[in-house]
Amino acid sequence: MSIFQRLFRIGKSNVNAALDHLEDPVKMIDQVLRELDEDIEKVTSAVTTQIAVEKRFERELNEANEVIAKRDAQARQALASGNESLAREALADKKRYSDKQVAAQASYDRAKATADKLRTQLQEMKARVQEMKTQKSTLVAQAEAAKAQERINKTMSGIGNNDLGATFNRMEERIRQMHDQADAAYELANEGKSLDSKFDELEKSGRDTELDDELAALKAELEGNKQ
Repeated sequence: MSIFQRLFRIGKSNVNAALDHLEDPVKMIDQVLRELDEDIEKVTSAVTTQIAVEKRFERELNEANEVIAKRDAQARQALASGNESLAREALADKKRYSDKQVAAQASYDRAKATADKLRTQLQEMKARVQEMKTQKSTLVAQAEAAKAQERINKTMSGIGNNDLGATFNRMEERIRQMHDQADAAYELANEGKSLDSKFDELEKSGRDTELDDELAALKAELEGNKQ
């Protein structure tokens, strides 16, 4: 398993742990993304180190190739000048650098293959984390919607609670009793009036009627004078 796979497995386990313990999923998403960003920094540093190794072997390989070409040209020049001993010395050094070139080529090939693989995996990891960040807003919205639904469900379940329902019914009955008591008090108050009081009220009502009639006649008279 690569380091990238292990990192994502750790992140996934953190999310699962949050769900198992009913932790705040939004906070856990933020935490996982922060951890992945930190891991990307660490992996980037490791990839940079591997690329530096690749560059070192590439430099050694280029240096060996340059020396080989140079010694070959010097050996030819020495032979052309009739200096076989110097040509032999140049060829010997060329052989030494040829052996070095073979080793450097093998090391460079391995380092480059490893660096290329790590580069690809790092880019995939960055792309995956970026995708998770893009999905974050959707996940947060879903989490908030779930919380709101949970609050609504709790409120609705409370409305149907037996204790609350019983309390409401008692208050309703109490209001009915208050109305009944008021009606009873009114009836008792009327029953307590004397017969004379009732006739006084009747006479007062009659006087009020006479005054209304007289006022109406006066208005009619004034209207007639205007005409």
